[in-house]
Amino acid sequence: MIIPKKNLKNLVRVEPLKTTRLDFLRLDKNENIIELGDDFINKVVSNINSNLISAYPEVHEIYTKLSQWLNIEYGNIFVTAGSDAAIKSVFEVFINEGDEIITLHPTYAMYYVYSEMFGAYLKKIEYNQDLSLDYLKIIQAITDKSRLICIANPNSPTGTIIERTELLEIIKIAQEKDILVLIDEAYFLYYPETFIRDVTCFSNLIVTRSFTKAYGLASARLGFAVSNPYIISCLKKVRPIYEVNSFSILLGKLIIDNEKIILENMKRFNEGKIFLIDELKSLGLNIYTTHANFLLIDMRSSELAMLTKQELYNRKILISAGYTNEPMNRCIRISISEKKHMQKFIENLREIMKLNPGFQND
Repeated sequence: MIIPKKNLKNLVRVEPLKTTRLDFLRLDKNENIIELGDDFINKVVSNINSNLISAYPEVHEIYTKLSQWLNIEYGNIFVTAGSDAAIKSVFEVFINEGDEIITLHPTYAMYYVYSEMFGAYLKKIEYNQDLSLDYLKIIQAITDKSRLICIANPNSPTGTIIERTELLEIIKIAQEKDILVLIDEAYFLYYPETFIRDVTCFSNLIVTRSFTKAYGLASARLGFAVSNPYIISCLKKVRPIYEVNSFSILLGKLIIDNEKIILENMKRFNEGKIFLIDELKSLGLNIYTTHANFLLIDMRSSELAMLTKQELYNRKILISAGYTNEPMNRCIRISISEKKHMQKFIENLREIMKLNPGFQND
């Protein structure tokens, strides 16, 4: 019998959906569903030609564009297929079996997957029941076996942040102990604080970014890591022959050149967020402060949370629920979008709450 590496023996991965999500209002995966507009789509189409399809990717183009856009050196950048590929490369290059990884809990799913995949021990820093977190717990968790600290900032699925001064303290202490710190900025723009400028000041800092969220290019699977040239040179040792494909490069270059579209869409996002929060408060529902593009809504019990998810699905609206940690087990999570999408969600949620007696007993 042919068997995989022992670290993969008990690793379970979720199968991709075998049905389409495109017929639904997609509020379940934190995608940016505000349209990029016909002008942008026409620019994309006008740049697709036979050479783009038949030639190998010109990867240097996206490196150059990112260097100019971020105002950092070419050698500080590693382009990847989404930020999750950047994170995986960090594990591939720097993590040995038995190493200790410190991260928040709950957090981005791939930290759990990669820790198991590479035989590392994952030390989870738990949130309090009000989703607050004492950052000193991260520092106190450091041991001689600690090799990497992964912090999504903002974090998903909690929407919480660790303040800049606190993160700097973590980075400095970790640097003294030769521990890497990976700050995942997938939700940049929704939360504008960034540590990209700090990579030249620390020998142990890696920042990852994605074009999936605010920039609306989830299908492109385009991301990157920024660090000092030594760490970047190490990460590039495990890169595929071409980091990303030509369509990803094209979309990335065009969205950078047309960033004004994203900034305008951010205004529409903020309008939708304000509307949504006001409406949820009028329904008497508790919500948790978020610094990302999603909202946790307390539905009062795990049963009501799952019922709401199913009822919304029946109405062609996708949301997330089914968390195991308190207080999230009582919550649904929805992606925030522009006002018209939030109106549709609220109208249906209000009807569901009226029709189900469980919401009337509070």
